[in-house]
Amino acid sequence: MTALQLRSVCAAPWGTALLTEIDLALQPGQVLGLAGPNGAGKSSLLRLVAGDIATASGELLIGERPRQQWPRLQLARRLAYLPQLSLLNFPYTVEEVVALGRMPHATGRAADQQIVEQVMAATDVTALRARLYPQLSGGERQRVQLARVLAQVWDTADAGGALLLLDEPTTALDLSHQQLVVEAVRNLARRGCAIVLAIHDFNLAAGLADCIAVLRDGRLAACGPPARVFTPEMFREVFAIEVIVQRHPLRDQPLVVSC
Repeated sequence: MTALQLRSVCAAPWGTALLTEIDLALQPGQVLGLAGPNGAGKSSLLRLVAGDIATASGELLIGERPRQQWPRLQLARRLAYLPQLSLLNFPYTVEEVVALGRMPHATGRAADQQIVEQVMAATDVTALRARLYPQLSGGERQRVQLARVLAQVWDTADAGGALLLLDEPTTALDLSHQQLVVEAVRNLARRGCAIVLAIHDFNLAAGLADCIAVLRDGRLAACGPPARVFTPEMFREVFAIEVIVQRHPLRDQPLVVSC
């Protein structure tokens, strides 16, 4: 069963087209990386799938069912979205914020608490559990919000029915916590969760994503495995930069080096 399909999707929620003729398909357990210059449409595509903006034409299917046909509660149990900026100014503790991800579920307090413990450990926020969220640093807040969305799909991933949308999940994180996020995403994908993430770190994307979709002016400029998409010609045409693309010395992936 396909986790996500976009068929000739266009979106123009404020009159001007944000996305035009987007065709994508994602299977359970696959990771799709979105790349492109600022304003290319990466966040708009994530917001479209999340339901923040509507399609103007085309089809958007989640689990082979049109998105609009999903009851909200059912969809909330299988789809989680982490935007670039998560505004929360209430004096909730870290543990309470993470537990918000379990609200759509009816799995019981014990099962929910077990999941909260697991995702806090996976994002290295267990030691922060009693801290008030507004008092955290930017990087700490990012990890807490990631733990929240992981909690939302943690138990539905094993059934191959979960879809996780991440918009710049490594923003404000140091290198060690970037790697922690990468491992959390990989582990969730191994369990069957389909993941779409927008990311500006090409080498991080090359090592994490099964497929890269490059957006330019709201259109797909390229789509395929990282080794096929990340070429000097693509970077020259889409990003207007010169790069050298080499084989990574330790892993089977391309290594992008700016000139």
